[in-house]
Amino acid sequence: MNKTSLSALLPPARLLLLGYGHVARALLPLLASRSEWSGDQLGVRPVISGIGTRRRGFHIHAQGVEASLLERDVDPLYGFIKAGTPVDNAEAFIEAGKAVGATTLIELTTLNPHNGQPALKYIRSALQSGLNVITANKGPVAHAQHELQALARRQNAQFRFESTVMDGLPLINLAQFTLPGVGIRSFRALLNTTSSLVLSMIEQGYTREDAIARAKELGIAEADPWYDLDGWDAVMKTTILANTLLEGQLSPRMVRREGIRDLSPDEIRTAALADSPIRLISQAHRKHDLLIAEVRPGKLSKDDLLRVGKGTTSVISFETEAMGTISLVEHEPTVKQTAYGVFSDLVTILKQRAM
Repeated sequence: MNKTSLSALLPPARLLLLGYGHVARALLPLLASRSEWSGDQLGVRPVISGIGTRRRGFHIHAQGVEASLLERDVDPLYGFIKAGTPVDNAEAFIEAGKAVGATTLIELTTLNPHNGQPALKYIRSALQSGLNVITANKGPVAHAQHELQALARRQNAQFRFESTVMDGLPLINLAQFTLPGVGIRSFRALLNTTSSLVLSMIEQGYTREDAIARAKELGIAEADPWYDLDGWDAVMKTTILANTLLEGQLSPRMVRREGIRDLSPDEIRTAALADSPIRLISQAHRKHDLLIAEVRPGKLSKDDLLRVGKGTTSVISFETEAMGTISLVEHEPTVKQTAYGVFSDLVTILKQRAM
């Protein structure tokens, strides 16, 4: 019996994809390339039971389609729509997905930094129905992390969001599984790749418009790139990290925000020529039991640990009680790294289900 037929005998892990942007399109080939590994290590074969999008509707496939089959299509979404059954809206999509055996919703819709909607409503609905939820959407987590985690616990489900902060770099998993009780006191980070790219390209003589176009081409910019440049994306990430790593109770409105919109090209280039480039810095620390967090442009000195961040590179540095300073770097991430963060959350869910 060959590996293909052996794989077909494995139980399916049925998934719903809500949102079909850059991350979802990168996730399908990643799932396909890891199908054999998933069978060997997890004892399951991931199948897509539903794909829902705002523009092309919500569709359920009762049997489910393996990612490797979808990934072969020029337009995987078209093939899924053709074979699937349409439903009216996202709530019906979640209900119908659970009815055909889906166990996990992967929520990949666009960011709304102001209140996290409508993604927050979708995640609540999925958790209330007992589905596990994985999201790469910062908005719902930043606005309602503790509520959603409590809801997941009550429903005996999991809510995971590794890729909301630094793509596939395991920050949330690091704190949960690898450094328990380490006592994180503070962090400083470059978390927004679009602003880093825009600033570095302006330093090289490009216009801001050229740099934004490049960020869109790479798939790293938000649907509205001003959410990046005005600091909203970084605020969402800073809120999530402060609440997760420093045990905070912050909302995004409690994080001081200053973006790079008002920086002139001359100001940016002059700072770079003086060997103190400007970057959008996220940081949080406790002061007299008060948690203070902010996002603002700052100049990086020669000996600043954040200077390792070139181009779209992301970097974070923690100060801890038990391990001193710990720094992590993600070099030139693309949407593929974000997709891996989603995949790693799926692996965590499947492993914990088997325990």
